[in-house]
Amino acid sequence: MGLACLAGCTNANRQLNDCAIPLQSRARNHTRAATFAVVDSPDSEPASPLVSRPEIRPVPATEPATQPVAAPAPAAGDADPLPADHDGCFVGLALSGGGSRSANFAAACMFQLERLGLLQRVDYISSASGGSLPAAYYCCSGPDQWNPANVQKKFTHSFATDLIRETFSPWGLTALGFTDYNRSDILANIFQRELFSRDGRGFTYADLRPDRPRLLVNATDLQTGRRFVFCNESFNQVNSDLAKYPLAYAVAASSAVPIVMPPVTMRDYSTIFPQYRHLIDAGIADNLGIETLVETFSAHVDSARANGQPDPYPKGAVFIVVDSHTNYDAALSNKSDIGVFATLKAAVGLSSTSLLNRASSATLADLIVRRAPDDVPAAKLRADIDRLNTNGYLTLKDKTGHTVRVVYLALSQVSNLSSAPFASFGESVNSIGTYFDIREVDAYYLYQAAELLVRQRFQAPLGDLVRELDAP
Repeated sequence: MGLACLAGCTNANRQLNDCAIPLQSRARNHTRAATFAVVDSPDSEPASPLVSRPEIRPVPATEPATQPVAAPAPAAGDADPLPADHDGCFVGLALSGGGSRSANFAAACMFQLERLGLLQRVDYISSASGGSLPAAYYCCSGPDQWNPANVQKKFTHSFATDLIRETFSPWGLTALGFTDYNRSDILANIFQRELFSRDGRGFTYADLRPDRPRLLVNATDLQTGRRFVFCNESFNQVNSDLAKYPLAYAVAASSAVPIVMPPVTMRDYSTIFPQYRHLIDAGIADNLGIETLVETFSAHVDSARANGQPDPYPKGAVFIVVDSHTNYDAALSNKSDIGVFATLKAAVGLSSTSLLNRASSATLADLIVRRAPDDVPAAKLRADIDRLNTNGYLTLKDKTGHTVRVVYLALSQVSNLSSAPFASFGESVNSIGTYFDIREVDAYYLYQAAELLVRQRFQAPLGDLVRELDAP
């Protein structure tokens, strides 16, 4: 028990460079998690869109994931090249939050995209909260792990039940009472044990597979309220070694719902003074995870233009958004007296769901408005927003002249499908709560919902999109 208490620590990140090393001589992070864009400091005004800069451009996928602590300064003109894109199109996948409901629905949609040949063309995955589980798991797993049978078993694990049991165990109570160890550490350890480890070794960002998309896990900085992206650029800023950072802690930070879970803490090693970042659920800043993808695409295009380089994405961009929000249904209609606790639970669920749903709708609308050319009339913008929400698919020209396609796979759309396994299918799906426990029958409904949604509404446009990407 004493060793368990001593194992607790405030932060899981490790220093990359000694602070005595001059700034221009410091090593940089080169993992598969990279936006190649400027990252805002806590005291700066947010940049929109982010603009790339030469000193933080990506490295070839063959470069080792870790760097020595005291790396020599790069020679002039030794900037890393922008990534080569085999199809000339930026393809980004955004996975929203929503606990185990989101984890299972996002995974189910990913298998459908894989069936159509589109998941294999994704360049970046950006995730929030529960969507970070399948995002990170896919990016560190091979065929033996990433398959429907294994994923369905993994993502129906009762993470919340484990958290409660381990929190109130003798070692848990002792560690929580006498060390800096907290419930987010316990949740991260559960994620690592169940998802992000092999043969007893926990996965870090150095274990991301080079044949998978680049992973961008999002959280929210509690001090500033802005997005914090677990990527090379953010860790360069705090002088921390991303290659040694556990994937499970990034996912736990992305899922740390305020009040329910304490923040995940990171040490800022850019200074000798004790400074920390406190990270909470990504849904506070962007529950869809789409803004990180848009800014990354903008950074690539702006950098190429600024440096006189060829357009890296002559075929434009594809943004696939998997939104696991539901039209909240507390299943109370058959009860005459629901009691105080049931009322409180339903009220909290309805309030949080409504707020997140409004925020998600505003994010999608902002995506269209911000990327639109200056001469597009307001009537067309409103029509585009309505078309995306109604049809789930939109093609438009952005202000740089690129063709942008937005695919919006929303769980809430299932209620409008023409056929369903049974009459109350939509109601059953909308009753699945936002927790990290899920019943197997509910997970089954989510896989059915993803298949119905893709086959009935998106089969044709997604098939056309794959053929377009395959064209010379």
